[in-house]
Amino acid sequence: MTKIKYLLILLFALACGFTGYKITQSYFTDTEKVLGNSIQVGTWGITPSPETPTPTNTLTPTLTLTPTPSNLADHIVISEVQIQGTNADQDFVELYNPTSFTVDLSGWRLRKRNSSGNEDSLAVIPDGKSIPAHGFFLWANNQDNFDTSIGADISNGNNLSENNSVAIFTKSGNTPIDQVAWGSANGQFVEGTACQLNFSSGGSIERKAYSTSDATSMMSGSDVTKGNAYDSENNSEDFILRTISNPQNTSSPIEIP
Repeated sequence: MTKIKYLLILLFALACGFTGYKITQSYFTDTEKVLGNSIQVGTWGITPSPETPTPTNTLTPTLTLTPTPSNLADHIVISEVQIQGTNADQDFVELYNPTSFTVDLSGWRLRKRNSSGNEDSLAVIPDGKSIPAHGFFLWANNQDNFDTSIGADISNGNNLSENNSVAIFTKSGNTPIDQVAWGSANGQFVEGTACQLNFSSGGSIERKAYSTSDATSMMSGSDVTKGNAYDSENNSEDFILRTISNPQNTSSPIEIP
C-alpha cells in the first residue's frame, strides 16, 4: 500500500507540474482562432527595444578661410611723402611698420637724391627712437614750426622737391630697406617705375593698403585704417595721390592690414 500511495502522489505531482507549465506558456504567448483568422496574443512583460533611426542628409561643416592679401611688406616702408604745403618747405616723410613687433630705429638713415641723382642725407634717426607695431614714424622740415604743427617725431631744416627720391637704410646697412621716387630724374632711389603723380599744394603720395586700394578708398573709404603695407616693388603701382595729406606719427592710432 505504501508504494502505491507514493506512486499516486508522484503521478499527482507530475500532473500538476504539466498543467502549470501549460498555463504559464499560455500566459506569455498563446494562439487563438477568431473567425478563421489566426492571431497571436500575450507578449506581456517583454518591452521591445526602439530602433535607432539612421540620420539622413547629414551636413558636413565647412571651414571658410579668408585669403591673405598678397604683396604685403614684412619690413618698414615709406608710407607717405609731401614735398610742399602752404609753402615749398613744408615737407615730410612718413614710415609705416606693417609687422607685429616694435622696431628700434636708432641710427637708421633717411637719404635723398635730387633730380640730378646727387645723394645727400635727409635725416639720421637718433638713438632711442622706435616705431610701434602697425604704427608710424614721421620726419618733417622744421621751418616755421611745421614739424610741431604735424607732430613730427624728428625734424631738421632739410627739404624735398620735385623729381626727387627717398630711401631708408638701417644703421649700418648699405642696401635700402625701402625707396620711392617721383617724377623724372637720373639715378633715383626707385623700385620699378617712379610715381608719375603731380603733387598739389598740401597733397602727398601715399602707399596703398592693398593692391585694390585707390585714392577714394584710402582717403574716405574702406582702406582708411588698414595701414600702408602694399609693396609690389613698383612705385608707380604702390602709391596713390592724396589731394590732402595725412601725416601720422608714433602717437597716431595703429593700423592693422
